[in-house]
Amino acid sequence: MAPTSGFLISSLYAQRGIVFAFLGATFFAFNSLVVNVITTRISPTIIIFAKLFAYLSPVAFIRWDYSDRYRPCDVLLIVLVGLSGLGVLASAVIAFSMPQIGSTSAIVFSRPVICVILGKLLLDESICIFDAVLVFLNFVGVVLISEPSFLFGGDSVEYEGGTVGLLVAVSCALFGASQFIASRKLVQRDTYDPALLLLTTGIIGMAALPVIMLVDLGNLRYLKTATDWGLLALCVVMCGFAIACTYLALHSEKASVVSLIATSEVVMSYSLQVFLTEDPVGWSSIAGACLIMISPLKYAVSGILREEPLHPEE
Repeated sequence: MAPTSGFLISSLYAQRGIVFAFLGATFFAFNSLVVNVITTRISPTIIIFAKLFAYLSPVAFIRWDYSDRYRPCDVLLIVLVGLSGLGVLASAVIAFSMPQIGSTSAIVFSRPVICVILGKLLLDESICIFDAVLVFLNFVGVVLISEPSFLFGGDSVEYEGGTVGLLVAVSCALFGASQFIASRKLVQRDTYDPALLLLTTGIIGMAALPVIMLVDLGNLRYLKTATDWGLLALCVVMCGFAIACTYLALHSEKASVVSLIATSEVVMSYSLQVFLTEDPVGWSSIAGACLIMISPLKYAVSGILREEPLHPEE
């Protein structure tokens, strides 16, 4: 019994990056569902403010002993992660508040493709043919399960808001890739502190919040009922856990691997939607889910087979 427990614990530790990435995807799936519901009741700006306020809470967990390690390049990378994190937060809340969830998901979750390219160019992260095939299958899976209107047709081929909605979804993918790559660069430089990155995002976001509020000033919808407050609190908690798990995953795994596993959020979001709304399940959705889940399963099995725990430098 003891050896079995020891093997299980060592296996989980060896693939902690995979575990944290999958947990992050799970929390993001619940967060996306709540955001899609709550944005029909209150303004996205209110949600962004609440999440940014929560980002200020990790100040007690900052590794102050790292302060003597930081160089100007590290500071720039930390600011880049903060700016990218704000971009992801704002663009994701706006993008997933639109009716065309399928088209949005297909664009937003093209992030693994960007991460693989930038990871190779900027971080010299290794990539083999099998990894490239996984990225391709992952993207095909997202397209099949989300069925974007620009490929599958439908009643509304264009985004609500036209080009603006399209640009918001593309921006979310680019900001997400930039956040992952900059975080991995900090890992390589041994100056990675997830709590500091969250705090930086919160501070930059609070500074930019007046501009965001001006854009949405004429359409602000405030919290009116206890249900609104409850949904907002649930949204903030889910997002906080999701981001924390993702940052912890990036400490142990490549940006491309974390982004691939994060795409399983699409499968979980779709499963929740089917469970709650009793929508019919099509063959394309089943095939897409299978393709998306290949990556998490592959990396999970690889982690179990490893003899040594994962380490960013290995």
